[in-house]
Amino acid sequence: MKVFRYFPIILGVGALVACGGNKPAPVVDPVATPVNAPAVNEPVVPDLVPVPEPKPAEEQKVFLDNAVDRYSYALGVDFGKAVSNINVPVKLEVLIGAMRDVIDSTREILMTDSQSEVALQDLLNQMQIQKEVDEAAAARKALSDQAAFLAKNIQDPRVWVTKKGVQYIMLKEGTGVKPKATDKVQVHYVGTLLNGTEFDNSVKRGAPMEFPVTSVIEGWQDLLLEMKVGEKVKAWIPSSLAYGEAGAPPSIPPNSLLVFEVELLQVFPAK
Repeated sequence: MKVFRYFPIILGVGALVACGGNKPAPVVDPVATPVNAPAVNEPVVPDLVPVPEPKPAEEQKVFLDNAVDRYSYALGVDFGKAVSNINVPVKLEVLIGAMRDVIDSTREILMTDSQSEVALQDLLNQMQIQKEVDEAAAARKALSDQAAFLAKNIQDPRVWVTKKGVQYIMLKEGTGVKPKATDKVQVHYVGTLLNGTEFDNSVKRGAPMEFPVTSVIEGWQDLLLEMKVGEKVKAWIPSSLAYGEAGAPPSIPPNSLLVFEVELLQVFPAK
């Protein structure tokens, strides 16, 4: 439909936008309404009775008791979800006014197609800039949060620390051998972010993982060299020993402290 001709543009950056230009203000401003002034030499008669300010119109109640209302409302919900994903300011009254201008042939559309294209490109640019600002702020906060967490966590007498700074507590003692850096290991693990969001789980998959010790992130290598077969631990791996400033999109944001429950099942010595 023509009314949604710009949706693919915004979808490309993770949001949706429709029709002519959802800018905070139109490129072509409507002509200012002149203020009525008394004619020259005409006496000004003051108002004897104050005129009350008009009350805002009450929102019309929607009953959704017929097909037209239902698909109209559904269209609005879909469009509203799209606009709510835009990470820069949007003036709702301007947006709704533009929709009325397009739908109602008696109203004037304030922007040409080329002006709309320019405005939408500006929107995409502003969204990208804001996205980068938000990501940088989130990365700084993640560093601050993990530093505060690790400083507090180390005060727990149950917490051990590896040579490189991985903190862990023992959940189950092991009695087997410790792996060497040249060995291969078999493990079960659950990985989450500091906020509890799970990003990987071999237990749920029902299949332990096998890999060379040196093929995983530095924090895992450091942890595995401290463990014995049969041992299970809960570990906190700083971002500097995990995925660092880059993270591992989309599951692991930049500067993420990773929390793992790891059980060392077997060690396969290097041949």
